[in-house]
Amino acid sequence: MLTAIDQIANQNHLQIFKAIIPYIPRQEQRFFSFYIKMMEVQNVTHFFDRQSLTMQACSAGEGSPELSDILKDIRNYCDESESKIIDQITNMMTAMELFSAMSEPMEQEDYYE
Repeated sequence: MLTAIDQIANQNHLQIFKAIIPYIPRQEQRFFSFYIKMMEVQNVTHFFDRQSLTMQACSAGEGSPELSDILKDIRNYCDESESKIIDQITNMMTAMELFSAMSEPMEQEDYYE
């Protein structure tokens, strides 16, 4: 799975070129690898040179992104032990939100119903 910046950087089918590297002669692999990386840098530079384009998560609206959304996206790129840590953090955040909601005083009209 590619991140948003990788998708921008890997335009022009650079992932295909990367897949070819192990199949070309060893002495040419280094040059080819550097060339691909330079093309990625060029693609990112061109993207940010266009004033009207920005990179933003779909879930990020006008305000600050939610930590849970960030953790969810990061988790896609973690190994198993890192994923477990993120799951623990997410579960702890959920528990804290529930505790906070339960500890809020009920409005007065709720007492009389």
